[in-house]
Amino acid sequence: KDFDGEFGMVALEQLFVLQPRAKKVFGYDKGEEHGKAHANVHASAFAGLFDSVFQMLGPDLEFIEEILEQVGRKHKSMGVSPSFFPFMGQAVIFAMEHYLARDLNDEEREAWEEVFDAISGDIVKQILK
Repeated sequence: KDFDGEFGMVALEQLFVLQPRAKKVFGYDKGEEHGKAHANVHASAFAGLFDSVFQMLGPDLEFIEEILEQVGRKHKSMGVSPSFFPFMGQAVIFAMEHYLARDLNDEEREAWEEVFDAISGDIVKQILK
């Protein structure tokens, strides 16, 4: 079972509900099949990025920052708007609650929002350069 891909797709589908303009970045303007194929690839990569960041937490934060800078440059080249990131943060929370089969409490939600803000902050910095 491809948990990364499934988690990522739940998050992306929620992103598209919250911010339909994001679908264009994934090529949905070129057709549903094209968009879904691109979204599926991104879904696994997105969830894998989170997994990698958590596994690398520790004394070598510079390495994580370098990875996030590369991700930011890639997002910039794809035309991703920084305005999509708050919606993606909400979509990640939605996906977590979906897989946990419960709502996050206020403390959990705040913690995950901080994590997402830290990760996305480094990515957005590169988009804005």
